[in-house]
Amino acid sequence: MTLLLAADNVPLELEIEGQRAVASGWLLAPELRRRFINPQPHISITIEPEHAAYSRLLRWARLSPLQFQELGAVDRSEDLMNVATQQDLDLWLSQLLDANHQPSAPSTPRLMYLLAIVNEAEPDTIAEDVWQAFRSRYPSTQAHCSHWLQECLGIPLRKLLLWRKLRRALEMVSEAKHATEVAHAAGFADSAHLSRICLRTFGLKPSQANDHKILQVRRLPDC
Repeated sequence: MTLLLAADNVPLELEIEGQRAVASGWLLAPELRRRFINPQPHISITIEPEHAAYSRLLRWARLSPLQFQELGAVDRSEDLMNVATQQDLDLWLSQLLDANHQPSAPSTPRLMYLLAIVNEAEPDTIAEDVWQAFRSRYPSTQAHCSHWLQECLGIPLRKLLLWRKLRRALEMVSEAKHATEVAHAAGFADSAHLSRICLRTFGLKPSQANDHKILQVRRLPDC
């Protein structure tokens, strides 16, 4: 899940799934194609599947046939600028959801078990290996499991594994390693494969993602 929020008082101008969209903020379901009509300063927040707010945010986004929701200036709130820890962000997300009357969504042990397998997987792990481990505890057909995961997360398992690879790669990019070394360590075939996936996901090449004038990426500390 992605939250795009204006960093100033100028509304964001995007093209989302081929449609022009203008607002001070957006909640986007996974895998939506978007691009900025005009490059603008903004805040992009990625909410990962294991986060407690993920299911609530996904359900909210799915209320629209196009699977994205406009966020007004009130929803954005200047409080976000003061967020310094993960707990602060969690509280901000909870307040955003409550203010928009989005009901709570309890986590399921089955989903938590699958996400634990994914998080512990090696970079070269493929979807079939994950499903085999998962189905040893929760017997079912792979087709049924795939449909269930798509409903829960909005993305297939292979895309979830790909996201984990990309995240590892971007964390290593700032360490001034060679592009090919980063790609192999993260589980990509080569640097060209990494570059294509990064460009498709963020609209930036890995080298641009390491330019702090273009993009500043950080993970919030737990406390």
